Parts: sequence; C-alpha cells; structure tokens
Amino acid sequence: MILNVSPDLVITDVKMPVMDGLEMLGELYEKDVHVHSIILSGYSEFEYAQKAIGFGVDDYLLKPLAPEDILGALEKIQGKLAEELKNKSSNSQRILWRWLQGAAQDEELEAERAELLTDPGKAYVLLAGYGWDTLFEERKKMLEAVRGSRVKRRFPDMHCALFEETRELVCLLPLEAFAAFTEEMAWSIERGGEKWVWAQSPVEDWLRLDKTMEKLRTLYLYGERYPGRIVSGKETQAFAEEPFSYPEELERRIRTAVYKEDGESAERYLQEFHAYLEKKEYAPPQIREAYLRLTHRLMGFLEDVERSVYEKLEPMQYTDKMNRACTRREMRRILDGILHAMQGAAAQKEDISNYAIKKAISYIRMHYAENISLEEIADMLDLTPEYLSALFNREVGVNFTAFLRDFRLSHAKRLLKGTDKKVYEIAQEVGYSDSKYFNRVFKENVGVSPREFRQM
Repeated sequence: MILNVSPDLVITDVKMPVMDGLEMLGELYEKDVHVHSIILSGYSEFEYAQKAIGFGVDDYLLKPLAPEDILGALEKIQGKLAEELKNKSSNSQRILWRWLQGAAQDEELEAERAELLTDPGKAYVLLAGYGWDTLFEERKKMLEAVRGSRVKRRFPDMHCALFEETRELVCLLPLEAFAAFTEEMAWSIERGGEKWVWAQSPVEDWLRLDKTMEKLRTLYLYGERYPGRIVSGKETQAFAEEPFSYPEELERRIRTAVYKEDGESAERYLQEFHAYLEKKEYAPPQIREAYLRLTHRLMGFLEDVERSVYEKLEPMQYTDKMNRACTRREMRRILDGILHAMQGAAAQKEDISNYAIKKAISYIRMHYAENISLEEIADMLDLTPEYLSALFNREVGVNFTAFLRDFRLSHAKRLLKGTDKKVYEIAQEVGYSDSKYFNRVFKENVGVSPREFRQM
C-alpha cells in the first residue's frame, strides 16, 4: 500500500501481524523508499530504538501515549515536510526553468530527470497557464490550488512553477495524471475565465523543452477563443479560418491622423482596426501578425517624423511587449497604450511656462507655412526682437530660427511619409517657396534628401 499511495508519513507499531513495524521499515529502507515514519512501541529496549534510528525513523514513541506526545511528533513532521517542500519546489523550479530555456545539456539531463521524476521513461505532458491580466495574488492562489490538489499528492513527479517574469504557471506531469488533474482543476480553470488561457502538449524531446513551450505560447491565441478550457493542437487543426487581408487603408488613416495630431480621429480609426480583426474568424496567427505590423509601422513612423515623441515612447518598449504578447486582448491593450502615450508625449513637447513663448509658438503653429520672422512675432507681442530671441534660447533651448526650421522640417517629414504630394508641393506647404533651398536645408539637417527620406 505504501508503494502505491506514496504517503508523507507512516505511523506503525512494532508489533504488527504478518510483518512487524521495524521489518517493514527495513524493507522500505532497502528499496530506497523515502518516507517519514513514527514508531509506537511498548518496548523501551535500546536495541529497538537503535534499529529504528538506522532506518531513518523520525520519532520513537513509548506507550502509553498522551495526546501531547502525538501532537508534538506530528508538528515536528509537519515542519520537516514544509522545509522539504520548499527546497524541492525551489530546486524543481530552477531545473524546470533551465529546461524551458533550452539550457538542458546531455550530460546533466539524465541526472536532473532522475532527481525530479520517479520514472523518466513515462510519457509526460507540459501544461501552461498564461495569466496575462491577473494580479500577483491571483496567480499565487492558482499555484496554491495546483500544488494542493489531490493529483499532486498522488503523483510526486508532477512539478509546477510560477514564472512571474512571463506570468505563466507551468506544470510538468505524467500523462497518466493529466485526465484526473484537469477534472480536479476544472472549477479553478473555469473560474479564471478570460484572465487565464491554458494550453498543453506532450513532451517529445526533453532536450528541446523550450520548443514545446514555444508551441504552447502559440496555442494561447487559440485558448483565448475557448475560455475555461485547456487547448491542444486539435483546436488549430479544427479552426475554420477565413482568408485574411491586412487593412492597409485603416493603417494609412491612423498614421495620417497621428501626423496631423488629430487624436480623436486616430482613436476612432484604431477602434475600427480592432473591430476589423474581430469581425471574422481570422486565424489567430494572422491577427498577431497584423498587430505586430501596425506597431512596427507606427513606431517607425514616429522615429522618422516625430523624434522627440519617439524618444519618450521608446523606453516603454512597446515593440518588445507586442513581440511577447500572447493574446489578442493583450495586443489590443498595448496598441491602445501606444496611441495614448503618443498623445501624452505630443502634449508635453512644448511644455513651456513663459506666456510670451507660448504665444509665439502658437503663432508659429498657425503661420509656419507663411514667410514669418522674429521681428513680426516680437511686434505682435510688443517685445523687442532681441528680448524675444533671448527668451527662446532660455525657455526652448534653441534660437528662434532653429526652432522655426525644425518645426517646418518636422511637418515636412510627416507629409513625405503620410502623403503622395510632390516634394516641391511639400516645400511650399511648410513655408519654403524655393524647393532647391528646401532640399538643401532638409539634407543638411536630416542627412538625406527628401526623396531618399520618403523611400526609407
């Protein structure tokens, strides 16, 4: 029975029918079965106690027993079990993480498998839950539910770990335990609802467990369509996908609204982009590709035409976040965040406290396409040109001429990337009546000609 159920603790009397307690523990010791044990005995002879110590017995209690004797012994065992679980969990998590990173080596793998698995020759399953929209406490409770399951107690070679960096709960379990585990955990999985997506795959190559994990991450996208279920490759094969066409026109409208600093239109077109991806049964990998494509193009567009805004957004690592995203809702949230961050960064570009400079910048924004001058604006503000020039240097960090030039070139970049207008038309639209002069100024400050910039 002990061999079948693998208990944490065995309490036995020395005097037992068929086989006495010491003989049984001796046989377990010979078979290298590790189990905590307490012996109850009416014999106080030293030879019995010495034998018990040799078999690794945790406690030897003499009859008659008081309740406090039993409670004291059980508390000791409970402390030992907690410490062992902590050490085992920590070590199994470390090994599991190495395997999932593809860091397992031939010479180490066999030893590590022998340490973690009671029978490395069995068939195993890798199960992963992705709690992308969960709080730490929610993820911790899910881990506790898994570790406290009856199946986990029945199968000691089932190992589970919570990886906070990726918000994933990963379990390695014997195939024979999988059905019982999913049945027992069904309530917790269903209760997690849309906050969790689950996927599983058989372990086929222990040295490439990282590839199995990559497969599970692609399955998360399908798991989103089946909340409360654990998906496998069957869902991808049964998925009736529709032909997909990337919404180029919607992307163009989003970029145009961004370059015009029209936040309301940009928001509307982005919501239309989301709706386009959701209205039909497109294959999840195609949806992922569409979100990645729009993210890369928006960030590239900002890098080209709004460098100051791009530099504020770049540390937020939106592109990296989108590359790691595993669900459509997560991708949608990231893209919404990019747009809101763009609008916030654009609003802070000219965060000037001086009223006169604010008025001057406002005038430039309204009349940059005209032949405006420092003297004209100074006269409008009832200031001397010299004083206005000093204010620009102090408040903005550049002189008036440089600010006006950079402002015009910024709009020229937007027009080059966001429209099909000819270069001479763009030159006139941003305040340069001489297109040759515009070309020279553009190349001196941007490093390439307007035509070359458009082709980048």
